Amino acid sequence: MNLYAVIMAGGSGTRFWPASRQKRPKQLLTLTGERSLLQQTVDRLGPLAPPERVLVVTGSMHTDEVLEQLPELPPENILSEPMGRNTAAACGLAAAWVARRDPGAVCLVLPADHLIIDEALFLSTLGRAAELAAEQKVLVTLGLTPRFPATGFGYIETGEVADPQPPVISQVAAFHEKPDLATAEEYLESGRHLWNSGMFAWRAEVLLNELDKHLPELSRGLAELSPSLCGPGQDESLECVYPDLPSISVDHGVLEKSSCLRVVKADFGWSDVGSWEAMSELWELDHHGNACREGKEQIHAVDSHGNLVSADGRLAALLGVKDLVVVVTDDVVLVAPRSKCQDVGRLLDELKVKGLEEYL
Repeated sequence: MNLYAVIMAGGSGTRFWPASRQKRPKQLLTLTGERSLLQQTVDRLGPLAPPERVLVVTGSMHTDEVLEQLPELPPENILSEPMGRNTAAACGLAAAWVARRDPGAVCLVLPADHLIIDEALFLSTLGRAAELAAEQKVLVTLGLTPRFPATGFGYIETGEVADPQPPVISQVAAFHEKPDLATAEEYLESGRHLWNSGMFAWRAEVLLNELDKHLPELSRGLAELSPSLCGPGQDESLECVYPDLPSISVDHGVLEKSSCLRVVKADFGWSDVGSWEAMSELWELDHHGNACREGKEQIHAVDSHGNLVSADGRLAALLGVKDLVVVVTDDVVLVAPRSKCQDVGRLLDELKVKGLEEYL
């Protein structure tokens, strides 16, 4: 089985502002350890895909830094989108690129900005999904066992079990949008619902056929692009064709309409690193639940509890405060209650209104 890893690195990560900016989004940041989220994603895929079979789909403004962070990848394996056209276009572009080399190859599609706890189980689960995609004409998604009634994730409702051997493979009964809390609690209680991870496996030719069925306009654009992919005219063709591609997610555009879906249940420990609040599970805590990106020895806390600080190498001195997020960069200091972490985008909206785009 020929297998390609496709890493989706086009997001903006606005909820990690002010560390995450338009020119340096979340996936290029180092939030844990010594490597960026993107570099960690490539590192953990090493046993499955060598560098020549790793593709990164990213925005053109980030191409140079992606190349700098991943010098082991051939430059032609960085697919630069001139503008964002959502995940259906990004997945289709990668599948068209792979199909130029090997139409029957399996694409493992993964986000660039997640963290995995049990990497051995992660790799074995991906291997199971890839084998299924190689053997059958199906689109495979990975569904994560929910740990709490999350309202920030979409859900996959599982149907009939296709293979009970762990990790369990099931038919897909339905996709559900991000629910309200009461609905999320029902999903958690049912045992039938999994978090939609945004991780997929499919043969390049199978996805392209499904795009042709369900998103013919996108399929026509990819067919126009295809002759230039993997060659010197690739970037010019993307600049010409990409603006006219429809902007829609692969979930809405294809998966919700397809009759050839399977879901593999995944339990490898996962964080989507969705906001500063998520770092409370990933950074080391002192005895009062305070955490600092640079380590708990960088915190000097008196009568202070439950704070998260990214101090850019400075000592974080906390006095009489609780449940705050404090983020220091060269030009911005963010101070917010932890409960408001998901609302950081409101600050960006206000900055745009005030004409302060240099801080975005």
